[in-house]
Order: sequence, then C-alpha cells, then structure tokens
Amino acid sequence: MKKIIIAALFAVSIVSTAFAADASKVSLKIMDNFKKQFRNASQVEWTIKEQFTKADFSVNGIQVEAFFDKEGELIGTSRHADFNQLPLTAIEKIKADYPNYQISSTIEFDHKGDRNFYVSLEKGNKKQILTVSLYGDVNKFEGLGK
Repeated sequence: MKKIIIAALFAVSIVSTAFAADASKVSLKIMDNFKKQFRNASQVEWTIKEQFTKADFSVNGIQVEAFFDKEGELIGTSRHADFNQLPLTAIEKIKADYPNYQISSTIEFDHKGDRNFYVSLEKGNKKQILTVSLYGDVNKFEGLGK
C-alpha cells in the first residue's frame, strides 16, 4: 500500500495536471496540521484527490508540495531538485547507463524522513523514471505499474 500511495504522489508531482481546489473544501484536520508544520508557507494552493490532498506552496522562496492522507496526517513532501544534487556515484551511473537520454526533471521526495530522488529521463518517445537513494543507489521506478 505504501508503494501505491508514493507512486500516486510521485505521478502527481511529475505531471501537474490537477486542478486547484478551494481552500474551504480542505478538511480542518489537514488545514490545522498544515499550519502547524509549515508556519512560514505562502502562496498556498490546494488539490484534493480521492486518496490524498496536496498543498503547493512556497517556503523561503522554495516551491514545495505536501501530501496529506484523509486523516490529515502528512504523508510526505516533494520539491524540484537539480540533477547535480544527486550523489556523484548516481550521476555517473545514470550518465553511463542512459547515455542518450535527456533529464526532464529531478524531484526530491521525503516520506517520513526517508528521502529519495526521482529522475525522469526521456529519449524520443521512451520515458524512464529512476529512484536514487541518498547513498547513490540507482533503480528503475516500478511503482506506476504497466
């Protein structure tokens, strides 16, 4: 179940085609939890999905997404990252294993203190998503299924 939720969150982070929701439709539990955890947030926009609610906001000039479950608990946060922020061993492995691919995005995702990077690669109409650990381990992301 954890992988399904993270896959859904990741898909939303990569493809932001969701529509913003009126803040008055966000549950009080989520709103209270958000305000406690992100006191300095500004420019908050909400998206309500069946399995989670997402807040897009800015903190100290950094764009962040926070995901909450139906009970109002924080599932995780994500933000765009620079490919060069990855561990050097991961950068070298990705460049060697995917030499003709273009990097379309890099996202840092923190799930209850467990932080990973997700790198989206493209080569023509081929797309690949990789998971990169803080230790430089690189794996194909299989969470979205086939």
